[in-house]
Amino acid sequence: MNRSASPELSLLIASCLDSGSYQTQKVESKQLFNLLHFHQVRPVLLSYIHRNQIDVDFKPQLTEYCKQITFSNMLSAQELVKAAGMLTAKGINVYAYKGCVWADWLYGNIGQREFGDIDLLISKDNFSEAVDVLTADAGYLVDDYRRHLLDAPEIKERFFKTDYHIPMSKATDDSSVLEAHWEVAYPRLLFTFPSEEWAEYTEKYFFLGNELNVFQQEYQFLLLLVHHGGKEQWRKLKYIADLAAYMSRYGHSTNWAKLSLLAHEKGIYSLYKWSLGLLKGLGFDWQKEWPQITPVDATSLIKYWEAMPRESANSSWRYFKHGLAIHDGLRHKSNLLWRHLKYFSEFKLLWHKAIWYRTEKARSA
Repeated sequence: MNRSASPELSLLIASCLDSGSYQTQKVESKQLFNLLHFHQVRPVLLSYIHRNQIDVDFKPQLTEYCKQITFSNMLSAQELVKAAGMLTAKGINVYAYKGCVWADWLYGNIGQREFGDIDLLISKDNFSEAVDVLTADAGYLVDDYRRHLLDAPEIKERFFKTDYHIPMSKATDDSSVLEAHWEVAYPRLLFTFPSEEWAEYTEKYFFLGNELNVFQQEYQFLLLLVHHGGKEQWRKLKYIADLAAYMSRYGHSTNWAKLSLLAHEKGIYSLYKWSLGLLKGLGFDWQKEWPQITPVDATSLIKYWEAMPRESANSSWRYFKHGLAIHDGLRHKSNLLWRHLKYFSEFKLLWHKAIWYRTEKARSA
């Protein structure tokens, strides 16, 4: 147990790490419930307290929540398979990414991971065609804002150069959101996983009786680090649980030399080392076959996890500062700075966005 964490957070950290050394403490149910909601680790905690015979006051409610999560996840998984199948049938290469595929890949249990969206990676070359297929054949709609950008020819190309995905929802159910990605993150964040190299790292994954395109585990592990540690900055324990699950399940079969080389090539070796160091610093049981890593002091993150702060509306400055910290060397850091400057020099796009938001605000007033 980390001494800087409350009893409630200590229990959640232990469950995410699947720690066998957790010492049972009295926890305050309301605080534990609030932390669970923020960190999105309800199935992880339920499994852990079952295995270790730990009791919490709201265990019946937690069990019911997890049943609902499993049901929702299964619907999302079926929708993912359906959407990917439609695109593949049209000759469009599509990759399953995050969400329910990671629940199965990391935990072997589709109900063990909380997620919100269905995520697909699609090459920019086929992206417009893919959106048309998802709209016409699968019943998805592009939100008004993105549709506005896509329908403006002088803005569309700028949008594709500066953004990375389009959320789509069903006309009959706006709670079912499919995120179609052509990049893994904003280009200005400098996480370079271009579609030109996807075929090199492709492998098939058997999921709900169907074959899906996914990535080899080393490549996919870096995608996990980029999303959880690069973009989301490990701000929720669900990301720590995923990292621990990967190490427990695949740490012994990972080609760490290959992974290290890829991380160096992409300028995120610092992110790779820091992320594993964070896991080790939290007290994860480190195996001798795994990379030699220096533990990272997790105190500042623990304080953040306890505080559960609201996300700021504008995250550009936070992204930039964090990007400088996790990218390697002067070349990659300079490139990161250049990408941000290029983004903020897109005056026409930014002005176009501002006008749209101002018009929408006046319309809804």
